[in-house]
Amino acid sequence: MFRKIIICFILTVSCFVQLSAQSTRDLKKELKGLKNIQDTIVLNQKINALASGSEEDLMLLTQYGLNKGWSRSQWDELAAKRMPKEQFAFNKAQEKFFAEKDLNKKLAILASLKKEFPNQKYGYIYALIVGDYARAGNFNQAMAYLQKTKDQDRVMAWSQLALVNDPKISKQVTLRVNQTLSQKNLPAEERVMLLNMKRYLLEQKQDYKNAAIIAKKILDLTPNPTQNEMDHYNILLSKSGNYRAAFPALKKMINKETEDEEVKSEYKRAYQFMYPNRDVKAHLDSIEISRVKQYEAKYKDYKGENLIKEKAPEFELLDANGNTVSLKDFRDKIMVIDFWATWCMPCKAALPGMQMLVDKYKNDPEVKFLFIHTKEITGETFEKVKNQSMAYFKAHDFTLPLYVDLRTKDTKQNKVAESFKVGGIPHKFIIDRNGFIRLSSVGFSGSTPDLVAEMTAVIEKVKKLN
Repeated sequence: MFRKIIICFILTVSCFVQLSAQSTRDLKKELKGLKNIQDTIVLNQKINALASGSEEDLMLLTQYGLNKGWSRSQWDELAAKRMPKEQFAFNKAQEKFFAEKDLNKKLAILASLKKEFPNQKYGYIYALIVGDYARAGNFNQAMAYLQKTKDQDRVMAWSQLALVNDPKISKQVTLRVNQTLSQKNLPAEERVMLLNMKRYLLEQKQDYKNAAIIAKKILDLTPNPTQNEMDHYNILLSKSGNYRAAFPALKKMINKETEDEEVKSEYKRAYQFMYPNRDVKAHLDSIEISRVKQYEAKYKDYKGENLIKEKAPEFELLDANGNTVSLKDFRDKIMVIDFWATWCMPCKAALPGMQMLVDKYKNDPEVKFLFIHTKEITGETFEKVKNQSMAYFKAHDFTLPLYVDLRTKDTKQNKVAESFKVGGIPHKFIIDRNGFIRLSSVGFSGSTPDLVAEMTAVIEKVKKLN
């Protein structure tokens, strides 16, 4: 259960919007209702009910906790309600293993865990060690630990091998994958996992034709393939030059307002193949203009229904030149803050829309934008974060004002993100000229026109406030 809870927490950070879309419940609406409960007794009763409820209840409560910046003790309390005492103690003890980087020390911790908790299952830890040994260049030991796993843990072990960026290891992995796939009685879940690995390795070699063939086999073996799996198959068809077969699916993806650059690129190629005498740029621009008008109409009568009023925390962070700035430097301005990171896919997917907002208000001295890179990998320096961020901006023609919220050396926390109670990213805030947070928004719906229209409506409403 612990692993399910942890996975649940991770997914919530970036996928709450997608979950809401798939659920029969309106989880975004429920989250808004939960945040609006003023009576402490009623709120605690609701939290306790959610903590003991279904996985969807837990996802809703997790997102609420992320929005509220719950402390570690509150997360522990939630986890304690979901599992037996021994399991909770075991999971707490595992944290030392997960935090350790040195393989030999990890093995020592594992030995201690097995001695203290002899009745617990260690398949997940074995799967992680598979990756550790592979990254260390010891393929034989990696496979030895893989053999200790089964079922979902075996799948996890194989996936660890797929992520190793070493040509020698990749070659050995490819050979072992093919040998294992030749087995007749291989469990279906493991077979699909191995086929996915084979597809992935073929894609790394840019052998898209054979990758598409493998992707089709995966779809045939999967009773209820996800939309992402079907979409990726069609992307591979396009990359292999089979535009005619891929075009209908790519068109559907475009019509869903995808921000996936790979999808956009393949759709352009397929469209030009299908309609060689048409202007693909004009075609895409017309789609975009139509969407913009649609969402502008949606927010035409916006009355500030989702506005809040909370005092913004004092903060200090670094601008792109390494200079320290603080809240007081933006006094009497409307601030649009976007907490993001280069490793965060939803963050990057939202940036084209945020660039449109920056362009829209570039001549408005009252509105200031802060794109705050936060939650970087421990140990990264200001220069490294700055260079990675600016390189990404340059590659995508973004002219976004960058700020950096580095982890502190003592507490290892991103202090500005902590002060704003940022859990998941992207997390956007709009602060009025009097220093009050008026909007707090986590995640990205996937629609650039919707993002631009909503943020514009909020900014214009906040401008009219005293």
